[in-house]
Amino acid sequence: MNVNNIHARSLLCSLNNTVTPRVKRNRELVDEFLDKFRATLVSTGSYAVHIIHGGSAYENLAVDDKADFDITMSLGKDFVSENFNVERDRSGFFILEAKKSMRHLDCNNLLDSSKVRNGLFSAIRHHIDMVTMPGITLTHKDSLSGLAVELQENTGLRRRVSIDLVPQIPFSTWGQCPDLLPLGGMPKCLRQYIDRINKNKSPCMFFALGIPKASRYPNSDQLFNISFSLLEKNFINEETDIRDMVRLVKYIAKRRDWKGRHHFKSFYAKRVAVKYYDELKGKEPWDGCLRLLKRLEDEVSDGVIDGYFVGNQPLREWDDEEARDFIREIRIVRNMNIRDI
Repeated sequence: MNVNNIHARSLLCSLNNTVTPRVKRNRELVDEFLDKFRATLVSTGSYAVHIIHGGSAYENLAVDDKADFDITMSLGKDFVSENFNVERDRSGFFILEAKKSMRHLDCNNLLDSSKVRNGLFSAIRHHIDMVTMPGITLTHKDSLSGLAVELQENTGLRRRVSIDLVPQIPFSTWGQCPDLLPLGGMPKCLRQYIDRINKNKSPCMFFALGIPKASRYPNSDQLFNISFSLLEKNFINEETDIRDMVRLVKYIAKRRDWKGRHHFKSFYAKRVAVKYYDELKGKEPWDGCLRLLKRLEDEVSDGVIDGYFVGNQPLREWDDEEARDFIREIRIVRNMNIRDI
C-alpha cells in the first residue's frame, strides 16, 4: 500500500472519529423535529406520507458537520405508481397520465405538478408551523421541489441544522418508466435491491414536483423530474469501499471550494461512481479516488455528467469554458499528494 493510500485511510478514520459523531448529534435534533412533524400529520389526517431519510448525513459521507439532511416525503393514496402511465416529454422530463379521476389533473387528464406542489407546500407549511421545540427557533422557506427547514438552537451549542423536506411520488416498478437503464446493466447490488423492493412494492424511484429551469418549458406544469435517491443510498451503504472513494472526492471538493468555483454537487460523484462501479470495486481508497476523478474528468470533457439511470437526461451540462476550468482543476488534484490538498 503506497503512502497516499495510508494517508487516505487515516483521513477517513479521522472523519469517522470527529465528524460522524457530530453529525449523529445533529441527526438526533432532526429526528426530534421529524417525530413532532409526523405527529401533526397523523393528528389531522392530512396527506398520507412515508418519511425516508437520505443525504450524506445518513450515508456516512459527511466531511463536516454541515451534512445534508434530505428527507423524502413519499406520498401515498392517489399518488402511487399504479395510478399513472408515464410518458417521456421531448424536454427529457416526464409526464404522468392518470388512470382514474383524482385531484390536480388538467384538461388532458395529466397530473398538474404546480397544482400538486401548491397544495402540498401549503399543507407542509401549516404542519411545520404546528411543531414546537423548546429552545429552538424553527424557520422554513420554499425551494425548487420542497421546503428548506432550519433549526436554530438558542442556547448551549447554538447548532444550526438544515433539513430539506421534499414531497415525491413513489414508483415501485422499474419497467413502467420509459428510457430507463436495463436492469442487466446495473451493479449486482442494485439489481438485487430492486428485485427485493419490487416484491414488497416499495419505491425504487420517485418523481419530484419541480424541474430545473422550469421557465424554459411552455408545458412545465405537466413535467416531473425523476429521482433515484434510494438506489444511490443503498449502493453507497452496501459498497463501503466505493463510499470511501466518494467521501474523499467530497473532502477534496470541500477543501478546494468546488461548489463555489465550479458549481459542483456531491451527488455527481455518487452517480459517476455507480456508472463506473466495475473499475472502482476492490481498489484502495486513494487509488479508487483518483480513478473516480479521472472518470469525472472524462464526463466533463464530454460536456455533461451522465444521468446513467435514464437515457439522455444529463445531471449537469458544461459550456466549453466551464469544462476547461474544471478539467484543469481535476488534473491539478490528481497530481497532488493527499496531504497537500
